[in-house]
Formats: sequence, structure tokens, C-alpha cells
Amino acid sequence: MKFTLMLGVMLLSACASLGLSTPKGFDQQLAEAYSVHTAVLQATTTAVNAGSLTSAEATQVQSQANSARALLDSARVAETAGNTSGASNDLTLAVSALTALQNFLNAKGK
Repeated sequence: MKFTLMLGVMLLSACASLGLSTPKGFDQQLAEAYSVHTAVLQATTTAVNAGSLTSAEATQVQSQANSARALLDSARVAETAGNTSGASNDLTLAVSALTALQNFLNAKGK
């Protein structure tokens, strides 16, 4: 038992020293996704104020960001209820949507 624990700690240390990310739990992934959601909304406001995003585009981005937020909330509820598969699916969909929005906003900023 101690050997397995020690091996796990060494593996995580090795990953960190090589610059590889360590495995994350659901709660940490969900928290990061909520942070990305907030960043997308802030970037949308900044882009509109800078004139690189139209009001209509901003409305679309915010609508899609709100849908992603609903998926994040659904993932949190599913995880709490013990539905880890559903929670994981909702989280994956939300992160994909938020990543696409980030890419869109980055392209508009150039």
C-alpha cells in the first residue's frame, strides 16, 4: 500500500517536472470551466467596447455562453446526484462550446 502511494507521488512529481499537467478531478475541471465562461463574457464586453465585435455578434456570443453555463450547472447537479457519466458529458460539451467561443473572440481581436 505504501509502495503504491509512493509510486503515485513520484509519478505526479515526474509529470510536473516534465511540464505535463497533473490529472484533475471533476470539481477542478468544473471550476476552470466556470472561469472560462466568465473570461468569455468579459472578453465579449471588451471586444464590443474596442469595436472589434458588433452588438449582434456579442448577443450571439452571450447567448451561446449562457447555453454553456446552463450545461455547466447541469453537470454540477448531475455530479452531485451521482450521475458521473452525464456530468462528464455535460462538462465536455460546455468546455467545447466555450473553447469555440474563445477561438472566435481571439480571431475577432486580430
